[in-house]
Amino acid sequence: MKNNQSSIQALKSLIDHAHSPFHCCSYCMERLMEAGFTPLELTKPFQVKPGGRYCINIYDTTCIAFTIGSSLADTGKMPDFRMITSHTDWPTFLIKPNPEVCSDQYGRLNIEPYGGAVYTSWLDRPLGIAGKVCLKGKDSFHPRTHLMDSLQPVAVIPGLAIHMNHEINNGTKLNPQLHMLPLAALKQKEDDKDFFLSYLSTLLETSQDEILDYELCLYNADEGICTGISREFFSSPRIDNCSSVHAALEAVINADSEGNLICMSAFYHNEEIGSTTKQGADSGLTVEILERIFENLGFNREQLHCSIGGGLCLSLDVAHAMHPGYPDKNDLTNHVCLGDGVVLKLSAKQSYATDSSFVSIIQSICQNNHIPYTKYVNRSDLRGGNTLGSISSARLNIPCIDAGVPLLSMHSARELMACEDQKALCRLAAALFTEKGKLK
Repeated sequence: MKNNQSSIQALKSLIDHAHSPFHCCSYCMERLMEAGFTPLELTKPFQVKPGGRYCINIYDTTCIAFTIGSSLADTGKMPDFRMITSHTDWPTFLIKPNPEVCSDQYGRLNIEPYGGAVYTSWLDRPLGIAGKVCLKGKDSFHPRTHLMDSLQPVAVIPGLAIHMNHEINNGTKLNPQLHMLPLAALKQKEDDKDFFLSYLSTLLETSQDEILDYELCLYNADEGICTGISREFFSSPRIDNCSSVHAALEAVINADSEGNLICMSAFYHNEEIGSTTKQGADSGLTVEILERIFENLGFNREQLHCSIGGGLCLSLDVAHAMHPGYPDKNDLTNHVCLGDGVVLKLSAKQSYATDSSFVSIIQSICQNNHIPYTKYVNRSDLRGGNTLGSISSARLNIPCIDAGVPLLSMHSARELMACEDQKALCRLAAALFTEKGKLK
């Protein structure tokens, strides 16, 4: 139970800091630099060498960390390449420009849905606000950037009383523009129309005129807790996909640094909206970074693609656990329960990266390290979701496997997992970056 709790406590620490994708990225960068990783910048030439450990902050919401085996300096052989991907975002609501919506005595915020949130789960929750705010800088091309976090609940999306809708328990349709605007203030006077910008300027200790733009989201301010008779469950906001970020982060920090491996963990933004952005997995970002790394190490483009083609990528994202109240939503023979360990996600449509040769490698790693695992396939008449595996394998032409922890209440403001499953996921990620062997 001690190791189990340490995995969950470490995950909880990440979730407590990751109130926005910006804060998730910042947390990863801080942990990496504390562990001795050297920061690099996209806008400056790379200087990397065998035995080095490096990290890159990319537009404040994506970061990539990698280690280079020290043996490369002696052998001169092409490096083996292994990679873990995860994502730093989750379904939420972004605050629009000119957000103040004032009616009667109420001050609400105009919001826009981000990703596929379960709207009803956000009602009546204590909501904080976090993200990035840009202020005027020394010139137009250098705005000052601040990470902003209310650090306490400042808004709520109130639900409608059953007395006003006696059919509410039969299902209700929520319009995000009409029903999901968070209540954030009671107006003190008639001309109090910029209450949110006033709040921001006070929090940042600046004037409203200094604020140029922001990317701010709502977050559920509830804390994660262990629950269940034996405290076997973990209930928390943002398990999707902080559980995977945590496993990928710990794996690269503890990666084998003495062999012939390049180990890379990528923490991408915008998975929840398709990944086709400059900082998303469906961009040229990772190929560009790998080209720069290999060139620094004295390898050419041909050798780079040989290493990628012989490499292996583990795409980490949560999986659907069987809901005990809705067993008919699962495949007949391939359903998964909380506590089953790591889930290997398969799909004939390739919405999850599926190749039996490489799934077999992950199975063998699990078996060799006594890591519990199972396989998941969607019902044939349900669409299911997508994740980073197929995107990463198509962009990089790298063998890839999708895996993650099983989850209930996915995309809700609060989700549920089994504590033991996080421990299993961390062990698999760690094994990928330390296991001996090479693909042929």
